[in-house]
Amino acid sequence: MTQERFRMEDAVLAHYLPRNMFRFRDMSTNAPYLQAGVVTNDGACYVLHFKLENFPNGKPSVYVEEMLRTKSGELMNGASSSNHTLSPWNGWTQLCHYNDGCWTNDVSLWKVYLKCRLWLEMYRAHLRTGKPMEYYLNHQKN
Repeated sequence: MTQERFRMEDAVLAHYLPRNMFRFRDMSTNAPYLQAGVVTNDGACYVLHFKLENFPNGKPSVYVEEMLRTKSGELMNGASSSNHTLSPWNGWTQLCHYNDGCWTNDVSLWKVYLKCRLWLEMYRAHLRTGKPMEYYLNHQKN
């Protein structure tokens, strides 16, 4: 990511989130990432981990920094179209937020954050109701 793009992404995130809710890390290495906190409407707290090594030309992989479980207790540790998850990393659940074919380099980290926040809201609804994630999340082009 260029310095100009980094400054823009940082400014957009700072416009919408308090500075203590996100942090860019290891930006001068081969494994840069963004950590961003999410507090859902019901008060649950999560930390999202955005892998940025190919961003913005490639979509960032986004993980919840924990292994989530379904309402029935099953680990969300694999690719699942009904749960909208991808392969885990570091013991963390990976969220599906964009179809590879729909990714463009002008998508901001803020927009990715919003999609992941929406996923977490639907996950919390799944935990309350037991309805499958697919009930709340439909595959869309973007």
